[in-house]
Amino acid sequence: MIRPLSFFLALLLTLAAVSSAQAQVLIYKLDFRKDKGINYHPFTGGYFVAPLLGGSGTFFLTSTDDERVYVEAADGGRLFTAISGGGDKKAVISASLGAGTAMGALVAMGDINHTVHVRGPTYTLDARVAKSLTGMSVSADDESEAEGPALNGSIGAAGFSEIKANLDDEETNRANYKGQSLSQASEAIRLMLERQGFHNADGDDDDDDDEEEEVTVTE
Repeated sequence: MIRPLSFFLALLLTLAAVSSAQAQVLIYKLDFRKDKGINYHPFTGGYFVAPLLGGSGTFFLTSTDDERVYVEAADGGRLFTAISGGGDKKAVISASLGAGTAMGALVAMGDINHTVHVRGPTYTLDARVAKSLTGMSVSADDESEAEGPALNGSIGAAGFSEIKANLDDEETNRANYKGQSLSQASEAIRLMLERQGFHNADGDDDDDDDEEEEVTVTE
């Protein structure tokens, strides 16, 4: 028989472990490749910061076409677990993107076959996650709201890219050991990108040309 005090202590330990897990994050590094389309300028890479147990996360999507820029989308996508009737488990990253007439979506999934050892100053947790996820990013824009074709005569855009998300163990471990929240971990990724020479594309709104480029970059 479990005595009331022993049961209460066991319950507290369980709740503490769940609370610690809820506060932890996973950081995936994104790689876009094998793109195809018309007037299509895809992202080249980036990061996705999400809660360890799943939920809304923050995207940092980077482009190096003309200059090194990044687009930040807080609560821009979700990480969740999909389970089949036969017990197969997949981690899924999903997102819907849109600005004006531009629309797009991103879906990637991977096997939950990797154990992360989440360590903090006062705890250690083990969690099963996906080491890598693969999928597609698609986007299209009829540019019906544009005043006219671009200088080179082009109008309208559509395309797709393969995407791979790999767990960044170093950044994940660093964020969790410091006990960073999702917003704090996202801030660290933002500062890292800016140290690498990227700047926020949302700041390029001084003229119409910059606004048109921003819509294209955000797919």
